[in-house]
Amino acid sequence: MKKIVLFLAALICYASLYADDAEKYRAFADTIRAEVYSMDLPAFNTKEIPEKYRNESAVIKAIYDEINAKKKTGIGVEPGIMMLPMVSRRAKVEFEHLTRMLVHINDKAALEKYSEFDFGTDSKHSFFKGYSKKKRAMGARIIKPDGTIRDVDTSDFYEVSEGKNGEKKSRKLAIPGLEIGDDIDLFFYTESKMQNTHPDPVSFYLKDTSPILNYKIHCTIDDNLTTQYRTLNGAPDFNVSRDDDGNYVLDLEVNDIYGKEPRRWYNTERQSPLIKMYVFNRRNSEVFTPKSARKDGLQANPSCDIIIEDRWDVDDWWAENGINGYTDLLKKEIKDGGKILKGLEKMLKEGTITNQQAADYIYNLVMYEYLGLRDGMNVDAFAKIFYSLTNKLKLPVKLGFSDVSYAEPLDQAISLKNGRYFIMLEGETPRYYFPQSPEAFIIAPSEMSPTVQGGKATLWRKKKDRKKNPETPFFTIPVSSIDENTNLTTLNAEIEGQTLNIKRNDSYRGITKTGALSLISWEDIDNGYTDWLNRYGLNPVVKEKKKQTADREARYDEQRAQQTEDFKNEVEAYHGTAPARFNSGKITSLGIDPEHPELIYDLDYSMDNYVKRAGKNMVVAVGNLLSEQPHIQPGDRQRDDNIAMTAPRRYTTVINLAVPAGYKVNEKSLSDLEKSIKNKTGEFTVKTSLLPDGNVSVKINKEYSDREFKASEWNLLLEILDAASDWNSSSLILEKI
Repeated sequence: MKKIVLFLAALICYASLYADDAEKYRAFADTIRAEVYSMDLPAFNTKEIPEKYRNESAVIKAIYDEINAKKKTGIGVEPGIMMLPMVSRRAKVEFEHLTRMLVHINDKAALEKYSEFDFGTDSKHSFFKGYSKKKRAMGARIIKPDGTIRDVDTSDFYEVSEGKNGEKKSRKLAIPGLEIGDDIDLFFYTESKMQNTHPDPVSFYLKDTSPILNYKIHCTIDDNLTTQYRTLNGAPDFNVSRDDDGNYVLDLEVNDIYGKEPRRWYNTERQSPLIKMYVFNRRNSEVFTPKSARKDGLQANPSCDIIIEDRWDVDDWWAENGINGYTDLLKKEIKDGGKILKGLEKMLKEGTITNQQAADYIYNLVMYEYLGLRDGMNVDAFAKIFYSLTNKLKLPVKLGFSDVSYAEPLDQAISLKNGRYFIMLEGETPRYYFPQSPEAFIIAPSEMSPTVQGGKATLWRKKKDRKKNPETPFFTIPVSSIDENTNLTTLNAEIEGQTLNIKRNDSYRGITKTGALSLISWEDIDNGYTDWLNRYGLNPVVKEKKKQTADREARYDEQRAQQTEDFKNEVEAYHGTAPARFNSGKITSLGIDPEHPELIYDLDYSMDNYVKRAGKNMVVAVGNLLSEQPHIQPGDRQRDDNIAMTAPRRYTTVINLAVPAGYKVNEKSLSDLEKSIKNKTGEFTVKTSLLPDGNVSVKINKEYSDREFKASEWNLLLEILDAASDWNSSSLILEKI
């Protein structure tokens, strides 16, 4: 009874605290709402939509972005000599960001999109001498066609926690009563109060998936802060002025933004007009400030050489001297770890391994350290350790820095964080070693993430050389060939009633691996790396205590069940429907061997309703044995923007169908399966074979010939996409003998 009373007391206390928080949020949001909806913004009074946009799913009538950044000087107390309190100045910033939108809802798709929103929770982050506190609010009101306004209670949200430990929190809010034909007027507001740290960067995107009638930006920034911004992809520049207090005032207004972002194969960061802005509180003493931002004022479109120098200025010390101590880490965590580098060094001197083989071994060894030992995935640390070890072996390596496809190009850099280190092994054909990354975390040393291929890069130079010639020399990272980016699927199917029993083998190289990486378990990772590293007479094995071994094996047991679910989900994604029966799935090759970099797995399962009876004959839905192909909707068939893919690539599917005894293949239906669509963007071809034993083999080949295509080539690409999508509905007739 006592436990129940205590539980009820705790529940009442929690409910009371939640109610208090809700009331605080409501009061804060109501104050902001009153201010926002009383603003004089004529574009938010727009009633009519231009005739040319009548058939659009949604029309954004107006967007308004406002930033206010104010430098404050505060007083703080910290422990001093003999732990006596010491008063010191604090570098404080107050930063406000408001985004308001007025959107017209024109169809069901837009209604679904704008009927629920995510917005951030309040947050606090404290550290010695510093802190960051954020309060957030959202507002929404529905404007009916007759002009009636209905306010939405945005305090009626629910909080969700995501991430491994629930550390990612957000608020979700539904918009009741929104209907087709309505306008929704909404805003998102963040108030940040900071000490000894920098405001978050802000990006203004001047293009959306819907047309925008008016976009206005207004920023007021204290001249005691440092502001750097970059206009990208043809974005217009701000009109800059100073107010009576000396603050920088940045204004921009654009009307009738007609171009819409396509939903497929489009790179917003490289194709949409946008402005990226960084504001620095340079006087803080706790958080790093780039060298270029250590002077107050406004820097509009600064030279990329200055921003890149920020990167090298931070890292000169280790770029020139490397990092010592990794050998000790090997000794600590791997049996005979201290002998590994000596063994490689000896083999290099004797000529029994090449520079490339040594670098490949070190690459997978460091990967084993980060993945196999689960030490985390910090791409900067990965590069530093790999660079240090290859330098210890006196390999001909150079340190480099490249852009990534989801940020601005390196020759237009605005932040030293928007790029990635790599190490180049010199030779007749240079080899580039990039840190593993979230988008390609298991690849062979011979492969590169698609996000860096074709990007701009530069190599580290000593400071004296950079002073002599500050202009950054760029070069282009190679793009992998179509043969390096292939997926081969071999599918063996047998008929059992209306069911197809399927054994499938999938082999992935290069960027085609991306979709299969989620299937890999920690057991696969550990076993794959230890197996590969057991060569050259070297045998790195993780040092473990009995409890660590037991914990690892328990994790393996838990993950096997999850991996089975992952394989089931893969089958459902492949066919577009869940399997009737799932027997097994297994990774047979991790894909880390540079000589044989294929990621391979086997599946065994059954699919129902793939065989139909037609009198005495059978009709087999053979088109469903090709992975489900993208279907381009009518609204996406017109395109004005270039097509941005990842790399040239090939997908080959071989279907082997066993014909049951007493049946034969209808040869016309077999010949009808054949297709041949080829043009400069790629191909979709289907070839069939009737085997001597009466069984059937179908080979399907789909290729994208390049990583980028012009908008004028969209119709050519559509020919291939449509042919592949149509083939998903193909059938094969088996006649009763």
